[in-house]
Amino acid sequence: MRPDGSLLLSKPLLKFGNRRNIWFSTIMLRPRTSLGHPALLECLNEMRMSTPRLRVLHFDWRSSATRDFIALFGGVVLTSLLAHLYGLGPRLAQLGQRHVESVLDDIIFIVFVAFLLSIGLTIFSVRRYRELARGTEARTITEGEVRDLARHDPLTGLPNRRLFDDKLDLCVGLATDTHQVAVLMLGLDGLKRIKDTHGHAAVDKALCELATRLADILCKDGLLARIGGDEFGIVLPNISSLEDPANLARRIVASAADSFAIEAGAAELSLGIGIAIAPLDGVTPHELVRRAERALYRAQGDGRSRVRFFEPDMDVHVERRINIERELRSAIATDIIEPHYQPVVSLVSNRIVGFEALARWDSKTSGHIPPDVFIPIAEETGLINALGDQLFRRACLDATAWPKTFSLAFNISPVQLRDSALGERIISILEQTGFSPRRLEIEITESAFVEKNGAAKTVIDELRHAGVRIALDDFGTGYATLSQLLSFRLDKIKIDRSFVSHLDYSTDSRVIVRAILGLAEGFGLTTTAEGVEDERQLVFLVSNGCTEGQGYLFSGPVPAAGIPALLDREASRGPVTEDGARNPHA
Repeated sequence: MRPDGSLLLSKPLLKFGNRRNIWFSTIMLRPRTSLGHPALLECLNEMRMSTPRLRVLHFDWRSSATRDFIALFGGVVLTSLLAHLYGLGPRLAQLGQRHVESVLDDIIFIVFVAFLLSIGLTIFSVRRYRELARGTEARTITEGEVRDLARHDPLTGLPNRRLFDDKLDLCVGLATDTHQVAVLMLGLDGLKRIKDTHGHAAVDKALCELATRLADILCKDGLLARIGGDEFGIVLPNISSLEDPANLARRIVASAADSFAIEAGAAELSLGIGIAIAPLDGVTPHELVRRAERALYRAQGDGRSRVRFFEPDMDVHVERRINIERELRSAIATDIIEPHYQPVVSLVSNRIVGFEALARWDSKTSGHIPPDVFIPIAEETGLINALGDQLFRRACLDATAWPKTFSLAFNISPVQLRDSALGERIISILEQTGFSPRRLEIEITESAFVEKNGAAKTVIDELRHAGVRIALDDFGTGYATLSQLLSFRLDKIKIDRSFVSHLDYSTDSRVIVRAILGLAEGFGLTTTAEGVEDERQLVFLVSNGCTEGQGYLFSGPVPAAGIPALLDREASRGPVTEDGARNPHA
């Protein structure tokens, strides 16, 4: 404010981002100027826009701001010490006596302000140091926790794949013929069954208990890690002989054989173990783990709770599987895999009443490949839907040439039932081929009931509504309960061949088959016995009320072109009497 009442404002000429303005020009406004004057508003707006915002500064020992602060504080302390050392106070007093009183007052005021600033800076520096120390400590703890979480499994607390790889890389680098390293890969079997039956919480509890058991068994210098959802890994850095990992593996299998306590009761797990030794089976961590996994794959294929060391022919087995997968993709693209048909015979009339379609594949390079080899590969690689639709279409086209009373039975994989669009595709193919849905019989396994998947029930209900019959294949070999079976409306139960093949000499098999036949009769279901191969089995089945049979006693699977000859031969076959004997002249 000037003496004449005018207002003098500073207007910035140069601006440097968030830094303060350093050059200014002035604008003079008279007293009568309104507060809404354009010049005033423009100046106020520019000053408001150019005023830097306050920011919170965080000190870091490595930052320049911290170094500047330390230098400033050090300078203040050094100045205070020098002033005391050289008697700056008395000298200032003497100097003040030789000057006018106003100058002395200014000097005393400056000294007093400097003293207060020194005290303030000292207090501020102590507080900032304490805050910085606490922040540094908290950051150190947090960084340690983050590193720990990044290298450990959050569920079990075991090391994860990263820490496992680091440990293995260090150990393999030191491995020699006299200082061998063992890698054990553990694969669990049964987690899915626990999840479907008891839920995810039960799976987590079983995994934690298993991790505790394994940690108690493992020696001190070994490393146990959770590699994946159902896979664990162990590194033994210094083994004296192959018996060391073998004995550990046997103890692990025995420990896992004990039931696991969960909230709903008890659950069982089994595991396979694959073992690879460095430097015998590999000199790099990647190679060693890969071969231990191949040994695990073979152990799981051999059965429950098996232990296998890596062998060179395992590489050949894996290569063969890769080749089959490659050929399978080509076979589906060229429609080489075709359905063969095994007759289903009525044990009441001894006449063929239908056929079951079975996939057959003769590869040009690998020869005949059985379904139990290529079907699992198709399920694992996601090719099962394309393969299933292709085979079903061909089966429907072939079945249109059969007598109208014959039915077509077709197997559906549990993996296919997870696709909610499966029912629509089946009905669409029936419409395109002109095959009646009332002549179709879809066979499913108990896995469809065990899996808590709403898509399976949706597909089955959709097919039943269209007139398709539903048969339960391989009954008695899965884990479905009677309550789960009752939740699905069934038309037929197929007795698994494992029971039928033992009828001649196993009392247990005869009891089980009688129970299944009684259960089916009570629910009004048709029954088909699979794997009928001799007359004694046939007599037992007929005398106990089995309605249909299927097996090599009647005929093996034949291609579509062989069905007319089979029907001609069937026409000359006699009926089955009440005691199961056949009259070949009837």
